[in-house]
Amino acid sequence: MRNPISYFTSNWIWKLIALALALVVFYAIRRTISYRQTLTLTVEAESVEGSQALTGFDPAVVNVTFRGSEAAIRKLALSGAEPPRIRVRLRQPLNDASSMPVKISRSNVICDGDLRVISIEPNIVEAAFDTSDTRTFDIAEPIVNGLPDNVSAVVELEPNTIEVTGSRVLLDELETAQTQLTTALLDASGRSEAFHTILKVLPPDNRGSWTLKPDTVRANVRFVREDIERTFKKVPIRILQSAKGIHYAAEADSVEVVVQGARRDLNVIDPATVFALIGDSDNIISNDAQRLECEPIIVLPCTNRVNRVEVTPPRIWLTPVSKDTLL
Repeated sequence: MRNPISYFTSNWIWKLIALALALVVFYAIRRTISYRQTLTLTVEAESVEGSQALTGFDPAVVNVTFRGSEAAIRKLALSGAEPPRIRVRLRQPLNDASSMPVKISRSNVICDGDLRVISIEPNIVEAAFDTSDTRTFDIAEPIVNGLPDNVSAVVELEPNTIEVTGSRVLLDELETAQTQLTTALLDASGRSEAFHTILKVLPPDNRGSWTLKPDTVRANVRFVREDIERTFKKVPIRILQSAKGIHYAAEADSVEVVVQGARRDLNVIDPATVFALIGDSDNIISNDAQRLECEPIIVLPCTNRVNRVEVTPPRIWLTPVSKDTLL
C-alpha cells in the first residue's frame, strides 16, 4: 500500500508551482470583480390596492453599494444606461394605520446581472399612507426624438385622458398644479410617413403608489415641414447676350431676393453664388420702341432646394445702348 505522505512529498516542486498559479488566478479573478460603487436610489413601490394609498417613504432615498467587474461598475456612470432601481411590494396597513415600517432587501434592488448588492443603508424605511381616491388627468403631447431638421411632429393620443388612483392628498396637489401626465419618449428615427405606435403612460411622480387606467395610449403621428425664409439683398443683375446682337443696360444694378425652404438647405447658400439673369429672350413681359420689361430669373446653387422665391422689384427695364456707350 502506498504511503499517503508520499502523495504530498512526491513531485512537490510541480505541486508548489500549480498552487502558486492557482493563487494568482484566484486573486486576479477576485480583483476583476471587486470594484465597488455606492448609489443613492429612490425607493419605489408597486401599486397597493385597497382603501389606503401610499403617499411616500421616509427617508425617500437609500444608499446601495454594488460590487462587480470594472466594466459593470463603469456602466453605472454611462449616459443612457438603465440605472438600478428599488421596488418594494406593499400590503395594506393593518387597521387603516397611517404608516408602517418596510424592510428593503437585496431582492428589492433591480440591477444588471453582473452586479451584486453589498449593502443597503438604511434598510428600513417608513411608509406613509392616506385615503385612496381616483381622478382624471390629461396627457401631455409626447416628446419626439429622431425628427429630421425642419420637420415637426403632430401627435394625437387615443385616449388623451386617463384615470389615476392614488393618495387623495397627492392627487389634490396634482390637480392644483394642473399636472398633465407624460408618456415614454416617441422615437421617430428613420420615419418619413405618418405612423402610429403604443406609448406607456408614466406615473405622475415617484412619491406614492399609482394605478393608471389605461396605462398605455395609441399615438397617431404625422409630420409637418417647417420652412424658413432667407433674404438676399443687393443680388447682382447679369444681362444675357442678345441673339439679335443688341446690347442692353439695366435700369437697376441689383434686386432683393426672399427665398423660402428648409433651414438646412438655405443656411448653406453663399450669397456670392446668387444672381439674377435678364435678357431679351423668354422672360420678356412687355416692350415698347425704346425699352424691354423683363422678369429676372434667380439663379441659386443647384444643390439647394427652395419652395418659393420672391424678387423685388419683380420686373426690370432694359434699355438698348450703342457699342460706343458700352466702351
